[in-house]
Amino acid sequence: MFGKFGNALATWRRRDDRLAALERDLAKGWSARTYEALRALATKGDAAAQYRLGQMYEKAEGVVQSLADAAHWYRLAAAQGYLPAQARLGLIYFIDPPTPAGLTDSRGPGEPGAPAPRGEPARQGEPASQGESASQGESASQGEPASQGEPGEGAPSLPGALAQFFPHGVSVRQDFVEALKWNLQAAAQGAADAQARLGQQYALGLGTARDVAEARRWFTAAAAQGDVGGQLGLGLLYAGSYETPADLPRAVKWLRLAAKSGHATAEYGLGKLLLHGAGTAKDPAAALEQLERSAAQDYAPAMYLLGMLHWRGEGVEPDLGIAETWLRRATVRGHAEASVALAQLLLERPEDDGVEAAALLRIAAESGNPRAAGALAELYVFGRGVPRDAAEAARWQALSASPGRAETLNMLASLHAEGISVDQDFSVAADLLKQAAARGSVDALYNLGSLYRVGRGVPLDMERAMAYYRQAAAHGSSDAAFQLGLLHAADGGEHSHFKTAATCFAQAAKAGHQRALANLGLLLIGGVGVPRNAKHGRALLERAARAGDLSAQSALGYQLAAGLDGPPDFAAALKWIEPAAAAGDAEAQAWMGDCRRLGMVGPPDLDAAEQWYAKAAAQGHVGTIALLASALETNDELDLDAQREVLGLWLAAASAGDADAQIRVAQCYLDGRGCEAQPQVAARWFQAAADQGDAEGRYQVGLGFLLGRGVEPDWHTALEWFELAAQQGHAPAREALAEHAEDSHPESATAAPQGNA
Repeated sequence: MFGKFGNALATWRRRDDRLAALERDLAKGWSARTYEALRALATKGDAAAQYRLGQMYEKAEGVVQSLADAAHWYRLAAAQGYLPAQARLGLIYFIDPPTPAGLTDSRGPGEPGAPAPRGEPARQGEPASQGESASQGESASQGEPASQGEPGEGAPSLPGALAQFFPHGVSVRQDFVEALKWNLQAAAQGAADAQARLGQQYALGLGTARDVAEARRWFTAAAAQGDVGGQLGLGLLYAGSYETPADLPRAVKWLRLAAKSGHATAEYGLGKLLLHGAGTAKDPAAALEQLERSAAQDYAPAMYLLGMLHWRGEGVEPDLGIAETWLRRATVRGHAEASVALAQLLLERPEDDGVEAAALLRIAAESGNPRAAGALAELYVFGRGVPRDAAEAARWQALSASPGRAETLNMLASLHAEGISVDQDFSVAADLLKQAAARGSVDALYNLGSLYRVGRGVPLDMERAMAYYRQAAAHGSSDAAFQLGLLHAADGGEHSHFKTAATCFAQAAKAGHQRALANLGLLLIGGVGVPRNAKHGRALLERAARAGDLSAQSALGYQLAAGLDGPPDFAAALKWIEPAAAAGDAEAQAWMGDCRRLGMVGPPDLDAAEQWYAKAAAQGHVGTIALLASALETNDELDLDAQREVLGLWLAAASAGDADAQIRVAQCYLDGRGCEAQPQVAARWFQAAADQGDAEGRYQVGLGFLLGRGVEPDWHTALEWFELAAQQGHAPAREALAEHAEDSHPESATAAPQGNA
């Protein structure tokens, strides 16, 4: 009755029966005979047998696992229109990297194991980034096949012996063009999983031109069959994840359907929308439930978000312990942002040494995470968890997407200015400070003003210095206002400048700058730039002194000691000056030496005086150095080492320009005290004092020329120096001039002669 058609139908039934029998044999246990029978059937062109043989190679059922061999047999079956083979090929070429035995181990948009669409449900008005990974590992060039050579033929040709065992290669490379070909054929036959994958390819432009309308059509077709991948695709599309206009209520509808099927990505996306009340009523509790379900399926983005919510206390009570746990779980699963967040959470703990955070950031930064690179650069700047290293900081900062925070740029500038871990370079520091200032850093403005004030790394420019100080002061920097006050006070000493200085000091003092308060007090006491008000000025000094400002303490003490506001009160002065001296103020230490030496409060105490002088001298206080040398010289029985110590003190004061010290050094070299006698050196030091207009120095230079002491004798020159000293009231010079002028009457000198030292 059916003729040839009946014969063909009978043949197919026999083949199906035979294939079913072979399947039953395989279920009992693999055997070479059953495999050979199946292979023979596949070789004769049976599509079902070809598909089954492909499954065996894919799942390693009694044969060496080979996805390339699996694809070969799938392709033969697919070429005959066999739907399961077409769908399988559409999945294989879509996945990267393919895990042959595990393609069916995880859920996807259509076929289990296929990646979810790139991106995630966006917050309202915030489309997800197309660059975000489709799942936890998808990557490919848009519109280009990833494989080389013939599709499905795996890697390039193998060596001869190996090729005998793997005639179709050993791998299958991701190829979106090939995936599109097979997904189109399977989708046209109604395969829901292929329709979902096809929707994703059109949505992202993978292997084809991007076409959102086509993507929606195929997602809808898959969803109509109840396919979770299609439902997820529509949910993400309406959430704006494919750079499409957001329709969040519809996104919630489809994501909810996909989430009911237990899809981790859908649960995650639905959780985000519920959390923010986007497209649905805000429900933090339900959001957390969805996110926890997603995380229970090892979905790292959900773990990361849960960690952040528990850290911030968003929708749940803050709990840093729970936050750390979730972030660690996501980090272990390779979530780069989670590792960065975990590092930042650890760094927020004051007791944390930063070592683990640095390691986490380094791993993420080396993987190309720009935020991690920027955070790691900061650790190198501040020396936390890693050595302070400006060069390393600059290297990582260059890999960061951000140019750096102002605070970090400031600290990096200080490293270059101080030469810490790099060569000292004020010009680099100035460039970094300018970048920080452009980002609104008040500290950078102040530091730039200081660099221009002293001309380090930039030209010396007082106008620009003051301009930067003004900007910083306008933004509340008390240090900048104080420096402006100092500059105005030093600017020519005119009354108008002191008035501006007083205004600046008042601004800084109002912000709590104690030294500015002290300076304002001094201006009020002296009536400089402001109406004189000694009582108010002294009150300001006392406020600053009580706050611990050393300059205020010593200034207040000097006021009391000098009796500028009543009779001198050394005891009251001592109460303020001694704390300043103990804190290291050199002037106060010198005063304490005078106080103890002269017995201004209590009996004289030369030992205590010497100790205070020594402290001031150690800080280079010239007057104290001279006083200490004088105190030591009072001992007539100084040994050679002590004499050398005295000479060293006199030399320190003399080198700083103290004329008395220069004369004492000259006497030491003249007499050979603490050194060998060297009249020529003595003559140079006498000349140095004389050149400063010192009467004793001029007299000694005259003696030198009279006696030929370190210089060639020159009677006329000697008389000229005697006359200069005599004009200053120097008695020995007058006597010498009267004694030696009887022999001759040289013309009076009207200017200091040039010395021969």
